[in-house]
Amino acid sequence: MESTRPFNGIALLRCSLFTKLKVHLILACINLPTPTMKNTTRFFLGSMLLLFLTACDTTQNIAQVAPPDDAKLIPADKMGGGSSGMTQITDSTYLLVYDLKIHEEGPRLAILTVNDEAVTVDPVRVDFWDEDGLASDLESVCAIPGRDNEFLVAESGNWQGKLGRIFHLKLDAATLQAEVLGSSQLPMLQRNDFDMTGDQYEGIYCLSYKETVYTVLLAERGGSPTYPNGIIRWGTLDLNTHSLVIVGAGLKGASVNAPGNWTISKEKRSITDLHVDRQGNVWAAASEDQGDSGPFYSVIYQLGELGHYDPSIPISIPEEITHFKEIDGFKLEALSGPRGGIQSTHSFGTEDEIYGGIWRPIQIDFKN
Repeated sequence: MESTRPFNGIALLRCSLFTKLKVHLILACINLPTPTMKNTTRFFLGSMLLLFLTACDTTQNIAQVAPPDDAKLIPADKMGGGSSGMTQITDSTYLLVYDLKIHEEGPRLAILTVNDEAVTVDPVRVDFWDEDGLASDLESVCAIPGRDNEFLVAESGNWQGKLGRIFHLKLDAATLQAEVLGSSQLPMLQRNDFDMTGDQYEGIYCLSYKETVYTVLLAERGGSPTYPNGIIRWGTLDLNTHSLVIVGAGLKGASVNAPGNWTISKEKRSITDLHVDRQGNVWAAASEDQGDSGPFYSVIYQLGELGHYDPSIPISIPEEITHFKEIDGFKLEALSGPRGGIQSTHSFGTEDEIYGGIWRPIQIDFKN
């Protein structure tokens, strides 16, 4: 990895001049005519040399100080609004998550702002995630109903039996900072490793249930030998204790086979994000990835609708899904609501690998 330390030409010039000056001072001291003059002058010149050395070294150290990790700018390929998941904050702002791995530097969260003139993306600082370290491979985010500026953000799953967390955080959009209030462990059914793709959760949604307990929907993406289809799992999360309970029917989940014209049907990722509109319709994005250079293919489709707030049956999914919108040439990983003032029903974000990513509004006409 290349150094992020800034080049300081002035510091180098000063050090060069100080080095030359030290040589001249030493020569001058040696050539003085009498011992008394030599001793007096040596003391004076020695003090000057110490001052010059300190100034030179201090300047070099200042030049090498790197900015804090969370203070870094959004990478150029993310400035178009692409992300691995998003949820709406206001009519014109969205909270984004990025899938940086635990060893990678850079912001994990950002706020996307869309107005009539531009799309801007600003990093959100998080000083501490939890004892296991930085968030790794964040793939989904949702707002917590009834709690202003509180969100759940989730990693994709475990890695070699470790990590796989849901973070409960509070966002301060004005200062671009977020505080993690607690973390919970995702259910681990299948291990992820170099030679195996296991659990891969890429969608999350939160429903009010009772007091501090919420019903949480988790979307397994599918597209692997372990999970050919997507799966919606559900359970309860207590925000006081941050205990996540997913058992029985919720752990088994409901299978989802995304519609579309897929190149290799068994490798499609049936759920890459979830969005629930104001009518309670549950929408999903699905995508196909034939390599980092593409081609890509995605769809947005109506997966089902919310049943009721009983955590035992929170969602209704039809046996056959027929309504979908094709987005050819892009790899959709984020899905959310429309930006106010734009004639649209949804918005989406992409992660198009070597091509970067974008945010776009889209109008999808459908009949219930």
